[in-house]
Amino acid sequence: MGEKYKYGLVLSGGGTRGFAHLGAIKALEENGIKPGIISGVSAGSIVGALYADGNEAESALKSLMTQNLMGFLRIVFPSKGLLKMTGFERTLTKTLKAKTFEELSIPLIIQAVNINTTEYTRFEKGELVQAIKASSSIPIVFPPVEIDGNQYLDGGIVNNFPVESLEGKCETIIGINVNPVGEEHNINNLRTIAIRSFHLSMRNHAESRKDKCDIYIEPEKLEKFGILDLSSAEKVFEIGYKKTLEVLKNA
Repeated sequence: MGEKYKYGLVLSGGGTRGFAHLGAIKALEENGIKPGIISGVSAGSIVGALYADGNEAESALKSLMTQNLMGFLRIVFPSKGLLKMTGFERTLTKTLKAKTFEELSIPLIIQAVNINTTEYTRFEKGELVQAIKASSSIPIVFPPVEIDGNQYLDGGIVNNFPVESLEGKCETIIGINVNPVGEEHNINNLRTIAIRSFHLSMRNHAESRKDKCDIYIEPEKLEKFGILDLSSAEKVFEIGYKKTLEVLKNA
């Protein structure tokens, strides 16, 4: 049985470092590479959905910045210690033309964790926005998302680099990891500690799976950017773009 897709794309989580995914996609397209299927988690699910919805990389970047998709991140902690995802669902619904996975122009697989059953769950059919919310809900920082009576959190808890969903389906798998973990000295509040702990727990996910990729891209320069750093979107985009050009040149 022949391979169904020429290229498959894996997009890791990494908060606002996910803007680097868009830069990488721009570089891939400039080199004639357009994925036939995408597997994404957390930030990768947001970028994957925007791209699968027919948005070019730079227009998706502008849309995220204009629509203030991550605007809810500026809200302070309520008493129970969770940031509310206020505006996130509304903005996603406004930004995405597709309301279901079936309406996307590129097949998309989104990963989240069912915290009731502990199962790592794949979403690839049905309603789109709730699946993205579930995949993007960093534990402790954001509340779980309820879907069909079950509670879901960020799929990065279990696997922040969901390459397995594409194995055997593609001639070439391209993996982009935007979550390198470097030193951090400004750890002075609950939110920072929660996010730092979460990403430290995920640091080996991509490392242990990168050999499953035919092309692996990890922009090391992202280490200096926080995962909730909204002010550096264009810089992060450019880092992803340049690193991908470099990798493709040497591939």
